[in-house]
Amino acid sequence: MHFNIESPVWKFMGTLAKFTGLNLLFVLTCIPVITIGSARTALYATIFSYQDNDATPLFRTYWNRLKSEFRLSLVSTLIFLGLYAILIFNLVFWLRIKSGASAIVLPLLVIMTVIVSFTFEYHFPLLARFQNTYRQTWKNSLMLPWMRFGNTLLLLVIDVAVFSLAYFLPLLRALLVIVGIAWTAYLKSFVFLRAFSVNRS
Repeated sequence: MHFNIESPVWKFMGTLAKFTGLNLLFVLTCIPVITIGSARTALYATIFSYQDNDATPLFRTYWNRLKSEFRLSLVSTLIFLGLYAILIFNLVFWLRIKSGASAIVLPLLVIMTVIVSFTFEYHFPLLARFQNTYRQTWKNSLMLPWMRFGNTLLLLVIDVAVFSLAYFLPLLRALLVIVGIAWTAYLKSFVFLRAFSVNRS
């Protein structure tokens, strides 16, 4: 039996194997928690490079970008962790208080949580894609989700769809850990690149 390694089936199997390895590498480098931002930056940098050139060596590219982007991504991660800690604390605090003020404060906290979450969604892919100043990256992270709101909604739909499937189909939870995160990021990379196409600053 002759195996044609250039056939679409073997190419797909090779791509699947590479993305599975990339996914597991990403999961391992996220374990310390404070490295989540650095890992996200490296993951999207690798996938963007793969989008530009499918001959990109995924593992080497990931490690190189993880090291080169580690410092700024770590600072960003700590900022986001701090913001989420403050928001969660205040949400829990005001949910327990039965007063008229909570009816005003809670909606404001929800709005702030949405803003922080959308900023988080864009921030690390922006770090991965552009060589901007750190300040400009934050500015773009805050503005772009609203400037390209259709793309932002599409990113949200992708996340909701993936996590809903994982919630209702337990088998997919294991697949999500093994390979699903990298493939989800690959799918979202098309949306990010379209959103970034109008952002050159």
